[in-house]
Amino acid sequence: DEYGIVYFILSPILFLLFSDFIIYWVHRFLHHRLFYKYIHKPHHSFVHTTPFAAFAFHPLDGYMQGVAYHIFVYFIPFHTFMHLASLAIVGLWTINIHDRVDMGIPLINGAGHHRVHHLTFNHNYGQYFVICDW
Repeated sequence: DEYGIVYFILSPILFLLFSDFIIYWVHRFLHHRLFYKYIHKPHHSFVHTTPFAAFAFHPLDGYMQGVAYHIFVYFIPFHTFMHLASLAIVGLWTINIHDRVDMGIPLINGAGHHRVHHLTFNHNYGQYFVICDW
C-alpha cells in the first residue's frame, strides 16, 4: 500500500472524526423547526431509545446522515477493506447508542448521552463524540 501500515491503522480515526463533525451539523440541521417535523421526528418518536430506534428514520434523514461516510473517501484516501469494515462498525455503533447500555467513557457519545438527546433534543448531536457540543 502506498500510504503504509501506520496510515492504514490510523485512517479509521480520521474517518470517525470527519464523519462525526459532518453528522453533528447535519443532525443539528435536522432539528431545525422547519425540517424536524417532516424529516427527523419519526426517529424521535422513540423517546426512550431501543435498538429498533437506531434504524427508524425517514429515508431523507438516513441519506443526509449517511453522506459523510461516503464523501470521506473523496477527500482522504481510505483502504477499501477499512472503509467496508468501518461502515459495518457504524451500523453496530448506531444500535449501541440506542440500546441503553452506557459504558460511561468520557467524550464518547454513548447510550447515556444519546438517551439524553432523545429526551431533551438540544445537545449530543454527534454520532461518536460529544466534543462538538462544547
